[in-house]
Amino acid sequence: MPASSFLRRALSTTALLTSVGLLATACGDEDPTEAKADRSGVLSEVCPATVVFQADWEPESEHGGIYRLLGDEYEIDVQKKAVRGPLMAGGKDTGVDVEIRIGGAPVGYQSAQSLLYQDKDIMFGYGRVSEYMVTQKENPVVSVVAQLEKSPYAVYWDPKTYPEAETIADLKAENVKILMGSEVTVWQEYLVGTGVIAPSQIDQSDAPKPATFVAARGKDAEAGFITAEPFMYEKEIKAWGRPVKGQLVHDTGYPEYFQSLVVRKEDVTAKKDCLSKLVPILQQSQIDYITDYSETNELIIKLTEEYGTGWTYTPAGAEFSVKAQIDMGLVSNGDDKTLGDYDPARVQTLIDLVSKYAKDADVKGTTPDDLVTNEFIDPSIGLKN
Repeated sequence: MPASSFLRRALSTTALLTSVGLLATACGDEDPTEAKADRSGVLSEVCPATVVFQADWEPESEHGGIYRLLGDEYEIDVQKKAVRGPLMAGGKDTGVDVEIRIGGAPVGYQSAQSLLYQDKDIMFGYGRVSEYMVTQKENPVVSVVAQLEKSPYAVYWDPKTYPEAETIADLKAENVKILMGSEVTVWQEYLVGTGVIAPSQIDQSDAPKPATFVAARGKDAEAGFITAEPFMYEKEIKAWGRPVKGQLVHDTGYPEYFQSLVVRKEDVTAKKDCLSKLVPILQQSQIDYITDYSETNELIIKLTEEYGTGWTYTPAGAEFSVKAQIDMGLVSNGDDKTLGDYDPARVQTLIDLVSKYAKDADVKGTTPDDLVTNEFIDPSIGLKN
């Protein structure tokens, strides 16, 4: 299922002019023994010479864990909208390179799941369990590590206009219009199916953000990222300039695993040796980022400026995102002491909800084992209290 167009947020009208950098084409399916002869490390004998990640959006703090893999030496390919350099773990070269490609407009808003099957150089892509499960028959993928414990998807509104509203459900009594974007998402169908919102509340037009929300002067609510838009509206949109209030879709009873790193189903076996060593590095990289994010955020901001797609991202906005991820438990160990693992019962809940409420979804016979695996997770790696 394609990502909702409301994710195409905060695009400026004029793209930045940037110089074109040079970067060799990544070769994710190379024999690992073809890695540079003068480099060795924990991954050099088991992983592709270049481990390629396909992001689902432009550089942002929600992707901080994978950008943390880059050290001080990297190259930016402005034409390809990618960054590449040695893949680092604990300050040490692992013996292979990492390449991170962005999503969004440069790939025609295609899902990482689809791109994994178009380009076999890509090893990892970002996926959302309840969204990729509905296209498993065409492009089967398996999540191997959950970068976020909760989804940042939320609905937010003006507390001055609706002072009594504490939850998304409270907007239903006054039939508040919710700007959802043009693509119907599975969690939107869940909200309607469970009666949290009414069909009449949904605005499915591809109305531009933030102009439409601002123009409504508080009358409308909007769907977006709780880690981004609230800061943007209060601090960066002068025409608004005040707080908004919101609720996570997760807190309505829809426990999405968001920003999960997925691989092609066949690679769970074919690249087992690589995944066994690399997934714990990904767990630790997310922890390292969330506990010391300043340098990685500087890189993220630099990339947004260099790529020049029109996506705007500020240092203050990036920092707000990290703090919101921490404060709201978006990055956490969940119910155990491990970051990045999956609860099969929670995945089954998602399967049941999609089966019941997603109109065009055929997930009959799908099990949690078809969608996620903890096989490569190191249970000892987690955030410390």
